Amino acid sequence: MLTKDDLIKAFTDSIEKYPTLKAYAKVQDPRLMQNIEAMATMLSMLSSQVETAQLEGFQKTRDSTILADAFMRGIVRKGRPSRAKILVENTGESNYIVETGRMLLDTDGRLWQIVTPATVEPAKTAFVEAVQQVSESFEHTIQDTYPFYEINIPESEDGSYLCGIGVKDSDNNDFEYRDRYVNVLPNEKIFHVEADERQNVYVRLGYRDIVGYQPSNGEILTINIFRTFGDIVIEKGSPFSFEYTQTPLDSLVNFSMDSLLIEGQNPVPMATLRDLARYPSIYDNNAVFLGEFDFLVRRNFPTLQFLSVWNECLEEEARGANVKNINCLFVACLSNAGTEKIITAKNGATVEIAEGELTETQRSIRETIERADDSYRVRFFAPVLVPICITVKARVSTAYVASEIKEKIIEALLDEYGKTSTAAKRGNNKVLYIKVYELLKKKIPALSEGESDISIQISGYDEAIKFPEQWRFVDENSLTVSVTSANIISPGWS
Repeated sequence: MLTKDDLIKAFTDSIEKYPTLKAYAKVQDPRLMQNIEAMATMLSMLSSQVETAQLEGFQKTRDSTILADAFMRGIVRKGRPSRAKILVENTGESNYIVETGRMLLDTDGRLWQIVTPATVEPAKTAFVEAVQQVSESFEHTIQDTYPFYEINIPESEDGSYLCGIGVKDSDNNDFEYRDRYVNVLPNEKIFHVEADERQNVYVRLGYRDIVGYQPSNGEILTINIFRTFGDIVIEKGSPFSFEYTQTPLDSLVNFSMDSLLIEGQNPVPMATLRDLARYPSIYDNNAVFLGEFDFLVRRNFPTLQFLSVWNECLEEEARGANVKNINCLFVACLSNAGTEKIITAKNGATVEIAEGELTETQRSIRETIERADDSYRVRFFAPVLVPICITVKARVSTAYVASEIKEKIIEALLDEYGKTSTAAKRGNNKVLYIKVYELLKKKIPALSEGESDISIQISGYDEAIKFPEQWRFVDENSLTVSVTSANIISPGWS
């Protein structure tokens, strides 16, 4: 890749042929240098894009390529609404009926829809459940119908995420959702949802007399859209209020947060899509091999802090043969809410989670796997925290501030191997010396100058213990960095 300095040097070298311009260049005349630097900046940016494009066929790096890959797999970046248990207190003198469908407002102005009813006696309390989602609808009139007719879903105006879509015809009959037209009869009223390479979302219909239902010109369809704010945090005891009061009795009822039953999720982040792009596209919806079960769970639960999925073969490599392992899949995970059990590594200790101790996320993961292939039994293990100890000793020139270099080293290692890094979110993460050296040399140019030096020591885990549920990561407590300054003699002329 050609840098800006490389191009400026090439431009100024060519000026030797023009005596008048040579004089301007010698005194750094801004009328000449601004044009040269502008061209050098533009061409260096183009050079960077060309080099990235040359590697794109081997490793997906650009956001546009990642989004195009998601389009080919049929991944739609949607959110999942939170579901909460809400305490209802009746301060009135008569029974109060909480009806489903009523909308509540939380302290941040987000709307919640009540989904379970309750009758609250005077001076008593009861519980209802509510989902943090709102719905909107619009009518679409079919014009110039064609096979696999598509209807664009408008983007949100308030920053909320798409979490559901429904389609009705003019007689109020529901269309059924089918993923990629699987098991669809001709003229059956179904719809498919897809997103393009820019993540614009569409409802796609069928092909008349071939697969699905193709609407006629002039037909009116009603599209219902559900949106949510995804991963939100509400403290226990936070108040709620009705969006609108319908009767005076509404003012005599108090609502407050009791507990979060199902945590919301934001759409799949770009870092997760980049991770999923490494999987073979042809098996993205076919959970047959180990990699596809791992992909299946990551696709449906993109916000997990940690996930490791392994099969009978890997389990018996780690803990030996056992008839209980036949036809089993094993999962260790930690949700974004962090409600699952985790343990600290100690002499290779592991803990299998009993059926009665499974969280809502773990049960949902098991249901997802069983929907893909119900011949497997799914067993859960607690993630084992294994901090990786890294000691870094560096020597840099006195031209650099040692404390700043230390902060850069810490930042680079935590970004690459920290608890929230992509590599650490998988079981049995390995930190290799050669990778650490390459990382620090690339991120911190001061470590590559003259006679500067660096030494690295990695410890903290036993390579002989290869339990798939080990969550290996680097944190601030396991990272020791010391940087000293020295008068380093430059090999250049001075």
